[in-house]
Amino acid sequence: MSQSTEARLKQGLVSLTPPPASRYNDPAEYLDFARPITEKFLPYDSRSDGELREVSEGHDSALERERALWELADRHPAESLSFIDHIIGTETDQSVRSGALWLALRSAGAGSLGLLERYASDADREVADWARVLTGDITGDKPARLYNEAEVEETGYFDQTVPLIIGGRVVIITPGVGAVRAVLSPLWFDSILGRVLASTNVRTIRTDLTVEKELKGLNADGSCHYEIFPFRGLSVEYDAKNLEHNYLSETLRPFYPSGFVGKGEMVEVPVSLGRIALTSLASKGEVTIHGSGPRADRLREADMPFVQSVRGRYYGWAAVNLDRTFDRGIVGAGDVQLSNPTDPIAGPMTNAKLYGTFRGKSGDYHGTAGRYTLNSIKCHGRPDGLIDVVQGGAELASE
Repeated sequence: MSQSTEARLKQGLVSLTPPPASRYNDPAEYLDFARPITEKFLPYDSRSDGELREVSEGHDSALERERALWELADRHPAESLSFIDHIIGTETDQSVRSGALWLALRSAGAGSLGLLERYASDADREVADWARVLTGDITGDKPARLYNEAEVEETGYFDQTVPLIIGGRVVIITPGVGAVRAVLSPLWFDSILGRVLASTNVRTIRTDLTVEKELKGLNADGSCHYEIFPFRGLSVEYDAKNLEHNYLSETLRPFYPSGFVGKGEMVEVPVSLGRIALTSLASKGEVTIHGSGPRADRLREADMPFVQSVRGRYYGWAAVNLDRTFDRGIVGAGDVQLSNPTDPIAGPMTNAKLYGTFRGKSGDYHGTAGRYTLNSIKCHGRPDGLIDVVQGGAELASE
């Protein structure tokens, strides 16, 4: 006899979260270093619900379709579930569909369970795998993933590299107006701040993480702009398969007083980024690991050889080029710089706070192997974090 939804919700990750309500008797406990206590800000996006629906269904750009969908769901979370379902069923872009599955969970919580279970058998294997991972987070059941084999390459500096999908919000203080809040969908986040790649090694995953940002559309020659962020911290283990990571990155970053990345004079600014994540790892022998060499041998012998899925939160300060943004009507590549409100140069330009959540999972990133490709996407940095800005850098990634 199958378990009821209520019974399933008492297991696994769900049993770890949320914390008991008794922790929040003091109103001070509701204050958060990342998220504001209220979401009642002026909206950046002034389009009507009808316009958002029209763009979600018919715009030529996958980014604009997704951005409109996430804005609509932010306004009407639970009520938008049926429309999100419609979009997943009609959308052709894999990234938009995968992100919309996550959006369903964000919007309706356990109410999205039926939707996620239906897409667990989708013809697109990555979409189906995402649906299974998200279903597992709701029910606590271990997901029946689509792959039981993994491929690891000896090249590169990391045992595993996982591209993250990131959703969030940015609160911008605008002169004469006040606080304005924008909803960042995953593709819009990538276009503004860069695709984020989380890179780890099995022996140091409890303390070390390297994050790469890959920003397209910035360099005139068409090459990507890369930045590398070393994170360090501590991890706590739950149930012998989940690690809760508390990590911090503090580095000197290139900052452009011109307000646009790569233009004009550059100064170095100390930047701090906070990140907390709950990572689910594979067990030894659970997945057949293919590869020949020290790295493959090391992973085959590890008790928890690689990350199966991760979810977490982030926050940081930023400087948004408001003049350029208002002229163009949208925030684009190079318009936002990570910043520091205490810096004598970047401080006066710091006008925004970024916060939100992210997701990642092991997957077949090339769509051909029929197995997890653990580190086929090469990070352009090293574990020590000494390489923090890379132009081009294909040769570094392949070492």
